Amino acid sequence: MERVPALDGLRAIAIAMVFAYHVDKGLAPAGFWGVILFFVLSGYLITRLLCAEMDRNGGVDIRSFYLRRALRLLPALIVVCLVLLAIGTEWSKVAPTLGYYANYARIAGADVGLLTHTWSLAVEEHFYLLWPLVIAAVPARQRLRAVGLLAVAAIGWRVMAIGVMSPSWVYNATDTNAAALLAGCYLGVARPRAWRSAGWSVPALLVLMFLPVFGEEGSALLWGGFVAVALGVVAIQHAVARPSWLETPVLVWLGKISYGLYLWHYLFVRSGIPVWAAVPLTVATAAASWYLVEEPVRRWRRRLEKRSPTREPAPLARAGQSLPPVFIPHPLNASQIFGSPEFIVDFGHDGGLYPTFGPLISSPPRGSSRSDPLTADREPRTAVRGLRGRADGP
Repeated sequence: MERVPALDGLRAIAIAMVFAYHVDKGLAPAGFWGVILFFVLSGYLITRLLCAEMDRNGGVDIRSFYLRRALRLLPALIVVCLVLLAIGTEWSKVAPTLGYYANYARIAGADVGLLTHTWSLAVEEHFYLLWPLVIAAVPARQRLRAVGLLAVAAIGWRVMAIGVMSPSWVYNATDTNAAALLAGCYLGVARPRAWRSAGWSVPALLVLMFLPVFGEEGSALLWGGFVAVALGVVAIQHAVARPSWLETPVLVWLGKISYGLYLWHYLFVRSGIPVWAAVPLTVATAAASWYLVEEPVRRWRRRLEKRSPTREPAPLARAGQSLPPVFIPHPLNASQIFGSPEFIVDFGHDGGLYPTFGPLISSPPRGSSRSDPLTADREPRTAVRGLRGRADGP
């Protein structure tokens, strides 16, 4: 998927909101909307990546996805935790962050100290664990409907939770923050149109975060999250139009190092040093994290992927040994046999058929007849393969 610099610019806006909130909640009472904007962005981008992989390869390599996420997120986070341990932070305050349950630790009343802001990383990690399994299980033609229903259900649950759950649960829990993530996921499946005239959405986020009503404790704070989700969805549609102001080099660069900015800013803001010193220290440390930790790991991962032999995505399988793939040349066109040039027959461990997506049988080249395989450049094949079989194309 092509990188859109304007989305990096939007990340820079989000981290600026979070920074302002942690510097002075009284000044920017709704600055935490920056976290919600990050959630919408994550849902959108991860869904686009997963759907592109499904359409391109016929499946999602779950293990590879998890490995990429771990290598992207863990190295910089481990450095932060090691620094805190070195200056005397108790292990009990670090464990929830490394275990990705800081959000529920906060709900339980645990003190995670200078890592309290990592609750949002736990929410995102839970999303990364579950969402590729969902995308891999949904047929391509049903994605829009399925993801839309899930998004509506998540929004409905958050509405109910505001009335029946504690404010701490609604603010921190994964299930209630799924509304923002799934709103972005739906946008990713729907492939939003570029909405250049929606530039008002970003200034609206920045202006509204200063309104005290959205920072008040209780329901006003929680209901305001829906405003942030709606504006986040519109802001992404504006960003994909590639507005020049969101692609200014400074914003794009800050967006690239936004993960490091998020990890380190709270440590400096809460250290007692003046804001004028905390800002450049945060930027310098985040830049060091990017160039000395995150970027080298990313380059190492890419070299590793180039050296590794190409393999098919690992299907979601039941426990046991799947049948080895067997290719059977067939004189007939696949569409004559199954009614679709993209159907693949697959038997699982128990002899049942299991779904997959994507064209593993090549369609006839242009200019050839689908009903006459003798005009094709090569003979189509019917694949009998473990744990695969569906007539749905991407």
